[in-house]
Amino acid sequence: MAEDYPYMVSNNKIGPILQKAEQAEKPSRFTNEFLKKLGFSSSNDRAIIPLLKRLGFLNESGAPTEHYDDLKDKTRRPYVLGERIKALYSELYSINTNIHDASDEEIKGAIARVTGKDARSVNRFFSTLKTLIGLAKFTPQPQKKKEEDKPSHETPKPDTDIAKKEQPSHPSFHYNIQVHLPATTDIGVYNAIFKSLKDNLLI
Repeated sequence: MAEDYPYMVSNNKIGPILQKAEQAEKPSRFTNEFLKKLGFSSSNDRAIIPLLKRLGFLNESGAPTEHYDDLKDKTRRPYVLGERIKALYSELYSINTNIHDASDEEIKGAIARVTGKDARSVNRFFSTLKTLIGLAKFTPQPQKKKEEDKPSHETPKPDTDIAKKEQPSHPSFHYNIQVHLPATTDIGVYNAIFKSLKDNLLI
C-alpha cells in the first residue's frame, strides 16, 4: 500500500512548467536553478521536481530519463503523461481501470483507501492527480507513418511509345509526273519519249 502520492500546492503551474521544459534544452540535471531559468522561482514551484521523479521523467539525482524526451515532444507528451500516470497511480487503476474518467468523489475515495491519509492529504493528492489527468491522454499513441507509407510527389514519366507517337512528324513532299503519250502505232516514238525522260529526270 502506498504511503502517499506526490502533490503540488500550485497545481496551475504544472502545465506551464512542462511547456517551458519543452522549449528549453534538455538539462543534465533538472534542479531548482534550472527551474528558475525557466521562470519559476517560487518555493512552491520546486515541488514539480519530486513529482517528475515519481512520474519517471527524472531519476533520483534529477537527471532526465528516457521518458523525458517524450515529455519534450508536444505531440507525444499527453500520451506518455497518461502512461506515466497509470504507472504511478497503479493501485488506483487496480480499483478502476478508467479511474481518470471517474467522478471526483470516486477518485478521492480510492485515494483515501489506498493511502489511509486524512481528508486534507487526500484533497492535495487529488488536486495534483486531477491536474495531471487534464494534461494527459489515455488512448494508445498514434503510430508514426513509415517512409514507404508516405505519398509520392514524383511526377510520373510519360510512356516512351506514347510520347513518340505524340511527337509531330516532319513534312515530306511527293511529286507526281503525268506524261500524256501521243496516239501512234510507231513504237519508236514511245522509246524516244522514255529515253528522254530517263536522261533528263535521272530515273
